[in-house]
Amino acid sequence: MRSYLLFAIAFSCFISSLSAQHFGLRVGANATDATFDLDSREIETEGETNLMLGIFVDLPLVTDLISIQPEINYLNRGYSTNFDVGALSFSRTLAYIDLGGIVKLNLGADDGLGFYLGAGPMYSYAVSGTVTEVGGERDVDFDGDRLNRGELQFAGVAGLTYNFGLRFFVEGRYNGSLSDQSDLDNSEIRQRSIGINGGIMIPLGN
Repeated sequence: MRSYLLFAIAFSCFISSLSAQHFGLRVGANATDATFDLDSREIETEGETNLMLGIFVDLPLVTDLISIQPEINYLNRGYSTNFDVGALSFSRTLAYIDLGGIVKLNLGADDGLGFYLGAGPMYSYAVSGTVTEVGGERDVDFDGDRLNRGELQFAGVAGLTYNFGLRFFVEGRYNGSLSDQSDLDNSEIRQRSIGINGGIMIPLGN
């Protein structure tokens, strides 16, 4: 009898979790900068602000208090720099697909105003890019330019939600690179970005 009771409780929690799932769409702006070290000398960079688009699923872990949010985002990250050596200045912008997951702590009422905090790892993959230099603009050659396409990043988020059937949200986000964009032994490039985005969360399973 006890095993049946435990099974019933677990099954009820599972069904409750399914009914609380949400599918989300986001759009926002992303401001990126980079730390650029060349031959142990720090090069100053100026950042860029670009568009961010994303989709995600918010999945409660037994209760609505804690959820996990698998997501995929498309965004551009870029920066410019001047080496103070003649005309050796350039700007570089890369288009990335970010794939990862955020673990969120959800606070506030289920209806009305809510608040959440979250963090998690992201794998960022560069699909294309452009470089503007002395000769003009060209496409990035990842092998020739000695750039790594993939980067491991850490993301931290904080947001507000408002729920009246459909759940709207606005979110601030920080991304910091845990790996080196440069594939050269004498240089290191680590990107970081802050952004704001907003969107809608659509309930699933009801």
